Amino acid sequence: MAFPAQVEALVKQGLVWQGQQAPLHRSPSNVLTTGWPELDQRLGGGWLQGCVHELQLQQQFIGELTLLLPLLSQPNITTLWINPPATPYAPGLIYQDIALLQQVIVQEPDNKLALWAAEQAVQSKAVDLVLFWHTTGLSAAAVRRLQQAAEAAQKTVFIVTAIQPEDDARAYAMRLRLTKIAAAPLQVEVLKRRYGWPLPPFPCAIESRLPRRRRVL
Repeated sequence: MAFPAQVEALVKQGLVWQGQQAPLHRSPSNVLTTGWPELDQRLGGGWLQGCVHELQLQQQFIGELTLLLPLLSQPNITTLWINPPATPYAPGLIYQDIALLQQVIVQEPDNKLALWAAEQAVQSKAVDLVLFWHTTGLSAAAVRRLQQAAEAAQKTVFIVTAIQPEDDARAYAMRLRLTKIAAAPLQVEVLKRRYGWPLPPFPCAIESRLPRRRRVL
């Protein structure tokens, strides 16, 4: 059994991981800022490249797309949207500096074909980011396959779904739960993250990206 002084020495050498901290050897090149300082801080820098992230929604249209706007509006990002619940509003995307010609939308009611489209997009050099809405949530096997493909191609994937059972286990790199009550700010709960423990809900100031007429007064 190691004594406290010995454990502290191992921590200083980077040989012991502390659950509340990200490893010192993580490369900034594989982390994409979320655009929200409060979220970056809790995720160890931001979204992970080569990984599949899950966004669990209390209900649709509570700010999930706004949360991703800083990533979507980065230059030279081609995004594939699979089964979005509504057709993206072109003037709104333009207002957010999102290039319309770099947005590809696929509506496929067959879940197997939709998953196939996601896998093909991850493997394609023409697509940088995949947003995949799946109301019931992907199976463990499907998540594992998609994660393997994302890691091999170093692509970032988001699965947007309904709230999943507490005891659900999937190979997502990160799992966030988004909730919102009336005029209160969007709450983000970190259910799973690499290099750290789950975190309780915290407010994320997504309204700063919205037009003034849509902000809660």
